[in-house]
Order: sequence, then C-alpha cells, then structure tokens
Amino acid sequence: MFKKLMVEGMSCQHCKHNIETVLKQMEGIKEATAYYNQGYVDIDFDDNKVKIEEIMAEIEDLGFDVIK
Repeated sequence: MFKKLMVEGMSCQHCKHNIETVLKQMEGIKEATAYYNQGYVDIDFDDNKVKIEEIMAEIEDLGFDVIK
C-alpha cells in the first residue's frame, strides 16, 4: 500500500534522515521518503504487517505533527 502523509515540523536534512531511518526500521515498511521542503512523507508499506496509525505514531513520537 502506498500513502502520502502531510507532516509539519520538518525543516532540514536531519529531519528527513530521522524520519526515514525510523520508518525503514519498522516491520512492513518497504520504502519511506521524506520531503521536508514540501512537508510530506511517501510511504510504501504492507498493511498486513503495519497499520498507518502505527506509522503516524512513530512520526509523532519524533516530534513532528502528522496532519490528519
């Protein structure tokens, strides 16, 4: 499943790296790419292994706001 999440609070390459690193370590995440200039994260994941709510919670745990 592919999902684009709007994320507030990303302002630099470090933010991008943190989000991508954490998400790619989650079981079921195939690919995650953050675009801090545009304020979103593209995620390709297996929704049988990880739910979108879990992904959103991980991003929020890093200190960013996922726009619902």
